[in-house]
Amino acid sequence: MTLKNVLQHSNYINSKAEYLGEGAWHQAWKLTGDQHEPLVLRIPKKFAYNKEVPYDEAALKAEYGGTDLYYRSVNQVVPGAAPEMFVYHVSVELTYTIESFAGNHVNLHTLSKDDALEMGEVIGQLYREVEQVDHGLEGLGYLTWNKERGLHGHFLSDFQEFIEDECKEVMDDYHELSLKRPIFDNPDLRDGIKKICETRLKAISHPVLTNQDASPENWLIDKGQIRLIDPLPILYFGEVMAGNFLNLYETLFVELSHTERYKKHQFNECQETLKGIADGFVKGYCAQNPDSIVILRGEQMLQVLDSAVNHVRMLEEGLNEEQIIRYGSKEDVGERLSVFHDKLIDLLKFT
Repeated sequence: MTLKNVLQHSNYINSKAEYLGEGAWHQAWKLTGDQHEPLVLRIPKKFAYNKEVPYDEAALKAEYGGTDLYYRSVNQVVPGAAPEMFVYHVSVELTYTIESFAGNHVNLHTLSKDDALEMGEVIGQLYREVEQVDHGLEGLGYLTWNKERGLHGHFLSDFQEFIEDECKEVMDDYHELSLKRPIFDNPDLRDGIKKICETRLKAISHPVLTNQDASPENWLIDKGQIRLIDPLPILYFGEVMAGNFLNLYETLFVELSHTERYKKHQFNECQETLKGIADGFVKGYCAQNPDSIVILRGEQMLQVLDSAVNHVRMLEEGLNEEQIIRYGSKEDVGERLSVFHDKLIDLLKFT
């Protein structure tokens, strides 16, 4: 598959294609021409994290169908906050997506404190409002696709039972962690995590459409408007993914800033800006509702716990090449556990 083949198939053969770069899974070009607005063409990479990526029709249609649905949901609540045009083609011979050009990346290193807070607030409010859109899909969890059902959540079980099982897994994970790393064996920590699970069970009603990929790479600015690209949609409990956002911006991005995956962003040099975006996100997502803040911070705490558990398991099993690219060396992974511990203790004040 060549760029020329894709341009011919998509009827943009007369457009000028300017190479934009590559992410973890796609290469991207900006398409310009007299007959259309600026567009972005993405073609899947044949290799990602130094491994060949096999063709998978169902996975590609789930990914691109989910992106299409999320873009439409975003634009339903805030017109123009996501690309207005999105098309995709999936086949063995040709696979690509084309969407509206959404603007330029936000430069975190030049963002003022006030602008960081405002950006976070806009994103937080967008997350909350998209959760209120009727997505019309069956199931829960990561989106999947097949010919019989089309796009749907991977799990078709009862949502309440699913969350009950997940809460049990959370407590089992904490027990495992406290046995393997006694620094985490703390009665207050155990009781706090248990309380968060109990609160989650009471707060749940139904799965919503939300976004797991909160990377700053995916937030652009165009004529002063914050715009989202390249989401990872999931049918889930909204506060879980909001807690994931806070875990990333307050903890993980800085901790992973020297790894091969993230070092180009130099997150360690803009820690206060990331924290400002997180603070703004809480304001926008929770609208200053104290109960909502408690739930959100509790879910952040469970995300930190999950990070700690996964780090211990990586140490036990040994890191593969992709994990080294994403998380660094074995020593890096081990040293990060103390950061997770301190963050968990700090978040106890919200339980």
